[in-house]
Amino acid sequence: MPPQVTNVQQREWLFIPALPGLEPAVAAEAEALGLSPRRVEGGVELEGGPGLHQEANLRLRTASRVWLRLGRFPAPDAAALARGLAALPLRPVWDGRSVPRLSVVLHGARFKGPDAVLAAAARAWGLPSVERAGLLDEEPGEGLTLLVRVEGDTCTVSADTSGEPLHRRGYRQEVSRAPLRETLAAGILVLAGYDGVAPLVDPMCGSGTFLIEGAWMSQQRAPGLARPFAFERFPGFDAGAWAACRARAEAQALPAPRAVLRGHDLNAGSLGTARRNARRAGVTLTLERQDVRTLTLPAGLGPGWVVANPPYGKRVGEGEDLPGLYRALGATLRRAFVGWRAAVLVPEEPGLIRALALPGARELPVRNGGLRCRLLLCAL
Repeated sequence: MPPQVTNVQQREWLFIPALPGLEPAVAAEAEALGLSPRRVEGGVELEGGPGLHQEANLRLRTASRVWLRLGRFPAPDAAALARGLAALPLRPVWDGRSVPRLSVVLHGARFKGPDAVLAAAARAWGLPSVERAGLLDEEPGEGLTLLVRVEGDTCTVSADTSGEPLHRRGYRQEVSRAPLRETLAAGILVLAGYDGVAPLVDPMCGSGTFLIEGAWMSQQRAPGLARPFAFERFPGFDAGAWAACRARAEAQALPAPRAVLRGHDLNAGSLGTARRNARRAGVTLTLERQDVRTLTLPAGLGPGWVVANPPYGKRVGEGEDLPGLYRALGATLRRAFVGWRAAVLVPEEPGLIRALALPGARELPVRNGGLRCRLLLCAL
């Protein structure tokens, strides 16, 4: 008897992973889209009708990737695992000819390691072998990438529908010395409560990621409009439905941001990079070379949101007096941004957080490029 596989194709079931600390932002985005997210470890789960994975890829700004659940079944041993894999409804996502890639996660499973899962998959699908995929955030292959997650005696199999990680929007072909992922920048704006209407200022803007993400939020532009996705290569892909989905998103986007977006940086090269990235993103930013220590704003601007990702000293080769830079940034925020709301991403170092001296700041743990950080949120 074949195992009883729970088929989730009639109603799509998605797992949306997020960078550590951004799970609440993904949930908030999904709720704003009229969905009902369920918070789980590492992200959120969504359930909906056919095409939900396309909408999620197209519209979620803070998600890292979109996994489409293909099935869940008991797998107490390798034989049961192979039977369950053979019964999966793979036809909508796999042509049966290419060699799929598998990412394997084992939690308390009765297997010696991922190789046993790969061997079971090869037997189940009549293949000489199955390619091993690396970490889930690595570059995907051209073919199908599956996530096989075994927890205890239960196996859940999901298909990657995104392809390149979702922070690849298509506009950022140049980066500054310490790049910030687009998904992290958008997540920080969501967690800060940015409304897309009030001014947004970045006093240390680098390559302009905060400002471009803020501009697209203000413009109500879907972040995935300018890039391809893995689901477009699925055998069951409906090009007409996808074209209609994209057309709806394009029609909802405003012709220009509603907010004033200003960026400052002492490095002229960074401002040039920000200007070119903004041009590729189709937005216009006000960029001006100013030192954060002496920064001033035009009369009558604000209040709004001020957001910053100051140097950490680990990558950009700043001077030894990093606390001095943080003290100067904090002084500028308290002087020039009275009545504004602030969001500052800093490394998890108490000395630097004290140097900023932001009044009543709430601290949220996040990660930036694998570094433990704190997002400081406060009213100035």
